[in-house]
Amino acid sequence: MHIGIITCEILRREIKEVIEKAGVDKLFLVLPETSNPAINALSRRMNKRFLSEMATGDLKIKEKTIEKIESKIHENNIRDSMIIEVMELRMHDCPDKLLAEVKEGIRKMSAIVDFVLLGYGLCGSTVGEIEKIIEEADVPVVIQRDEKGEILNNCIEIALGRKRVQSLLQAEGGTFFMTPAGASIIKEPQVILESTIGIIAGKLNRSVAIDTPKIIKLMKNHYRRVVKVCYSEADEEDKEYSKTVENFAKVFGLEIKTERGSSKLTLDALQRGFDSVHKSNH
Repeated sequence: MHIGIITCEILRREIKEVIEKAGVDKLFLVLPETSNPAINALSRRMNKRFLSEMATGDLKIKEKTIEKIESKIHENNIRDSMIIEVMELRMHDCPDKLLAEVKEGIRKMSAIVDFVLLGYGLCGSTVGEIEKIIEEADVPVVIQRDEKGEILNNCIEIALGRKRVQSLLQAEGGTFFMTPAGASIIKEPQVILESTIGIIAGKLNRSVAIDTPKIIKLMKNHYRRVVKVCYSEADEEDKEYSKTVENFAKVFGLEIKTERGSSKLTLDALQRGFDSVHKSNH
């Protein structure tokens, strides 16, 4: 079986578990179809970051364009693989661009894969827009959903579940969330703000998102704590992660609360992908 994944790099912890559960030994990372060496270099750097915490073991990893991946699979008669397109963290700042990239990614992958897993929440788009892309795809497309079957809003709900996020926000509306991947990619408090404010606010006015004084004022006036999401004891004991969270909390005068994250909702989506293929084969 060939599994396609289109994901934000922030979900690398969840996708790591998806790779392990799927049990594939061949992994292809998508490179952009461009002759621009700078774009290629950026893509390779992002892919390297994405793979940084994975124990690759017997995993055979190649970086190629979709076209070359398809050729390689056919030439070598590869029966099982995972093809991952990693997208940069800031894509949620432009939901229309993100939707277009996801739609195009699904279109290209459809020629090779049995199903596609999307490593995204709504991220500023509407339910209707995402569901339309899923319905129009040539192969089954799965995405993380809550217990009612509704698409989650963002990576925080994917990690903690919608109910827990709502409960935390009801207890303290001024709550900021941070994950290990987010903290390792962007360590500076100001950059963290600019990169994640859109995730929390949904469709935020873009002029506000790049107005540094407004963002700092917003944080100091409205936020009271930062939730540090940890998937394991190793995350809790990670000194670099703790340092980034503590620095962020200190700059904006926030309390720190730790919550246990999970890859369950992403693994559930993977299982729905497997089920959709088995269903269509019977």
